[in-house]
Amino acid sequence: MATPPPRSFLVLVLLGAALLTLALVVRSGMFEVRNSDEPINAAMRASLAQDRPELSTEDSLQVSKLYPTASVSRSGLRYLVRLPGTGDRRPRSGDMVMVRYTGRLLDGTPIDSSYQGGASLTFRVGEGRVIPGWDEAIQGMKRGEKRTLIVPYWLGYGVQGHPPAIPPKATLVFDVELVDFR
Repeated sequence: MATPPPRSFLVLVLLGAALLTLALVVRSGMFEVRNSDEPINAAMRASLAQDRPELSTEDSLQVSKLYPTASVSRSGLRYLVRLPGTGDRRPRSGDMVMVRYTGRLLDGTPIDSSYQGGASLTFRVGEGRVIPGWDEAIQGMKRGEKRTLIVPYWLGYGVQGHPPAIPPKATLVFDVELVDFR
């Protein structure tokens, strides 16, 4: 019976050592690309912005400065409870709600108010009759509750805005009171 030549054994040992070294290097992450989650070009950045919208750096800094204790929902809506409401019930989709509000841009420029006309705004919540940020926020409030809502553009008037009062990609701030619902 012939024994394998020692050269074959040496090649197998060297191959095994090379594979072990490669496995250790890969496992350690030594050569991992640190910015692998960043898009490589403008088209990819634009595509990702539709899936994961974010506030501009300027808006993000201003929101952090003005509303550091705001709660943040999964959608990106921020809010501060100014006055807790009463009871345990909250409006559900399809309920008729009555709210009072004042709206402004992040820089403080007024855009709208129900107090100017003296009447509350009445609408069916959850049916898209108001901006998405409102539909979300109102369904989390109790009767009589007052909140300050910081609404990012994707939950407000979107990329296009609502000229001339609301510029493109505008972050909006609303002081909202849920007067009643049924």
